[in-house]
Amino acid sequence: MEKIITVKNLKKMYGSFEALKGIDIEVYKGEIFGFLGPNGAGKTSMLEILEGLRRPSDGEIHMFGKEVQGDVLPELKERIGVVLQQTSFLDHLKVKEILELFTSFFKKTLVISDALKMVDLEEKSNDYPENLSGGQRQRLAIAISLINDPDLIFLDEPTTGLDPQSRESIWDLIEKLKSNGKTIFLTTHYMEEAQRLCDRITIIDHGEVIEMGTPEKLIMKYGGESKIDFACSPTPSIEVLKGLSENIQRIDDHCRITTKNITKTLEDIVLWSKKYNFSLTNVFLIEPTLEDVFLNLTGRELRE
Repeated sequence: MEKIITVKNLKKMYGSFEALKGIDIEVYKGEIFGFLGPNGAGKTSMLEILEGLRRPSDGEIHMFGKEVQGDVLPELKERIGVVLQQTSFLDHLKVKEILELFTSFFKKTLVISDALKMVDLEEKSNDYPENLSGGQRQRLAIAISLINDPDLIFLDEPTTGLDPQSRESIWDLIEKLKSNGKTIFLTTHYMEEAQRLCDRITIIDHGEVIEMGTPEKLIMKYGGESKIDFACSPTPSIEVLKGLSENIQRIDDHCRITTKNITKTLEDIVLWSKKYNFSLTNVFLIEPTLEDVFLNLTGRELRE
């Protein structure tokens, strides 16, 4: 597979503080690459270096087969699109006028109406950004990042603060970009987002890579055991519940069993309910998720 980004032993110092401690990553053509980590892990430093906003202290970067030394080469910038965590739009310019301005920065650009169509903003072309909803403003930011028809797109927490409907719309757009052959470098704090979108994920903490792989493999390795929740009538005593499993706990009006063997545990629950003449209700299987992986690898303490 063609490598779009290759990073070797990348380091970044801020005075005596080492924000990045020798990062190695590879990003392949046409994939959605997730770069995850808690606050202060070094994600922003990494992203800003790749985008050409900061210089690394040490290490090697290759993009599209070309070595990047300090500033990103102009010919590489033509092939890159960037969506920052927050985008401030120019006052007194309409949506289409903002896009017209950005077309002047590149040699090759999309037709503005095509860019608006990609993000479903055709009807808002004559509106001012301040009159757009949060989701529409974020789609405008993505349209700006696409105006030069880039091969590589950096998305820095693209759905933070959006309502579920707007977030789903952005996810659909990201998946469409991938289907059109774009390579996407994604940072996010929404593990559901990363699990749904990413082909591969790298997790960093304290400036170091602590694990990488597909979401499925990471969940299998670090997600922990499955859980089965159920309620039954009448309500069983603790003694009767312990007869079903030692790995059981009562949570409000339902019970939860942690298990490595889902099939056998479900069979045990059914046989147990028949033995004691309990009526089972609301049986749910809770599979491990990428959020479990993230917390198991980085810890649960709050960081600022």
